[in-house]
Amino acid sequence: MLALVRPQLTMGQLPAFPDFAPLDISHRGNIDDALAAEPPEVSELNFAEIFAWHGVRQTRISDLDGAICIFITRHGKRCFCPPLRAREPAAAMRRMLLWLRGQGEEGFVYGLTGRQAADAEASGELVAEEDLDNADYVYRAQDLILLPGRKYDGKRNHIHSFVRSYDFAYAEIDARSLPRVIDFQRRWFAKRGRTDLPALAAEDQAIHELLRHYQDLPVTGATVSVGGRIEAFAIGAQLNQDTALVIAEKANSEIRGLYQAMNQMFCENALPRYAWVNREQDAGDAGLRRAKLSYSPHHMVAKYRARLAR
Repeated sequence: MLALVRPQLTMGQLPAFPDFAPLDISHRGNIDDALAAEPPEVSELNFAEIFAWHGVRQTRISDLDGAICIFITRHGKRCFCPPLRAREPAAAMRRMLLWLRGQGEEGFVYGLTGRQAADAEASGELVAEEDLDNADYVYRAQDLILLPGRKYDGKRNHIHSFVRSYDFAYAEIDARSLPRVIDFQRRWFAKRGRTDLPALAAEDQAIHELLRHYQDLPVTGATVSVGGRIEAFAIGAQLNQDTALVIAEKANSEIRGLYQAMNQMFCENALPRYAWVNREQDAGDAGLRRAKLSYSPHHMVAKYRARLAR
């Protein structure tokens, strides 16, 4: 089960804005402490997620008058995450964006909730727009565990087929199994990476970073082995007290029902104490959108971008 207690961590040294340090594992304490004070709703604001993508997104971090400023490159554009633990968030965002304008770029702050977007616009200094392709899908945890009712008939049928057809084992990820999980991710990418290479290559890099530092991150994970060989894994983290976040989930798509079984088993064994499971966004991918909608999300967490008003 996903642990609630986070160990005491040494805080990394943060340079004062507008100087930045490359994000590394030592900054976990800084970010976890800030997020504990203001529990997040959006999937990106979680240290494991931030760290997994830090190489892809060239993530840097600084101290902005006591707030944590996270500076990233997303789809080729430099932008910021919402400032963490800022006393005056709108003023902090304006300062960040004015600095970036001074570097010759019109940037934005990515991943605001609706409330944060409204507060930003109320300042008169910022304008916000909804980012429709990046809303998070949130499900009732018990729906993913029990798969109740006719709408989940197909999911249950796939799982029953898998259970009847294969000799399988579910297990938590530990130090001994990590090399085998990494090997499976390499095999998965070798088969799938040719279809959408840039996006999948970036995701593959992030997953390898997550796996290499697995034991230093506030995550839990599990595998399903078929015939003694790992053929699926899932990794999750706590987003807030009521919500778990599924950061990564991969399975051998040639084994019928394995994706559905991995999802159900992981929620049942690792996430049962949570009311909600956030399974992140579809990023505008039509196939991923169909897959996420097929599990009947309870609600979406809308995200917004904020820019300078003038």
